[in-house]
Amino acid sequence: MVLNGLLKTIRKIYFGHNIVLWMILVVLPIGVSLFTVGMFSSQIVQHVPIGIVIQDNSQLADKLEAKLRSSPVLDIKMVCPDMGECEHAVVRGDIQGFIVLPNDLERRALRLEAPVIPVYSSGQNYLTNMFTTKEIRAVLSAAGSELFTAQMADPVKVQIHSVGNLKSNYQGFLVLGLVTAIFHLAAMIVGVFVLSFPLRDHRVKEMLGYAGGSRFTLWFASVFPMNIILWLETVGCYAYCHRLLAPLTLDEFVITAAAQLFMILACSGAGVVFVGLTGVMRMATGAAGVIGSPAFAFAGQTFPVMAMPFAVRCFAFVLPLTHVLMIQSTMLLGDVDMAPAWESMKILIGMALFWNILGAFLMSMRWKQFARRETEYEDKMRTDSEASA
Repeated sequence: MVLNGLLKTIRKIYFGHNIVLWMILVVLPIGVSLFTVGMFSSQIVQHVPIGIVIQDNSQLADKLEAKLRSSPVLDIKMVCPDMGECEHAVVRGDIQGFIVLPNDLERRALRLEAPVIPVYSSGQNYLTNMFTTKEIRAVLSAAGSELFTAQMADPVKVQIHSVGNLKSNYQGFLVLGLVTAIFHLAAMIVGVFVLSFPLRDHRVKEMLGYAGGSRFTLWFASVFPMNIILWLETVGCYAYCHRLLAPLTLDEFVITAAAQLFMILACSGAGVVFVGLTGVMRMATGAAGVIGSPAFAFAGQTFPVMAMPFAVRCFAFVLPLTHVLMIQSTMLLGDVDMAPAWESMKILIGMALFWNILGAFLMSMRWKQFARRETEYEDKMRTDSEASA
């Protein structure tokens, strides 16, 4: 009897011609994940266009120019006669920046006066500037260290390699976190939608009827399918993204998949809590969006958590995404101490239990309240109908 009620409730919730539910449960998370994978599949920054102003006619200046030309990150597009021409090229967007090899460069170097080589870059593209200036500094420092060694006719060519990222693209260190963040948000929104639509459509009594009057059966039938579906989607998309990287061992895969499961449970449970607290889909969806949307920025993937202000670190700690990304990063490194991963797993399990228990309690109260309202409304309509008759 309980099983029949459970299956009937699941069928009514998930297969009741609810196209919107399947859009946000399946189509959007997978579609956005695949789009993100494609968007970040291009190679890492290479051939950044720069200019160079050569004021010193010396062997050192020639050597520095050759070193810069040998870098795969930099591409000397312009050799400017003066700084003004290169400055205009930066403003037009033709080059990202330019280097000035000043007068008396070699003479100062031979006299150990540590000549300064100015580097001018565009202030509009911060990330590209970071790559460019870092490479320029590395090239010039390497050339400077060779000043008093035997000189070679041609500079050594450079190749870029990434440990654990054979294709040298952004999938190796960014898209895996972004895909997980997509499902982090999707789980909250789906949790809000599934648990709030009986309240919105005034169908609580109907759904309780399908569940045999059991609020626990109604809660379980609501949350179990969405969590399993989202988890399978998350693991599938993660495996698809990870195909270009070093393979995971069985233990690493199991731990990563378990972390993603508890993240889904915690996030969908948080969405259920938002519905239980507000009782309104619009407000609950807004709360899920405000908390879930910027999560990736605070999860430590793009900026170290320890460098954030204390209040922001607290916010990052309560986000399930922070801990699942920590576990994913540990698994990607491989052959490292597993203790941090287990600590994060314990936190995720605690979050999953807390949000689901709280959500079940709050929704039980909401269903009782809305069922009473629906009964009162039906009684009023019946009384009005009898009076008019």
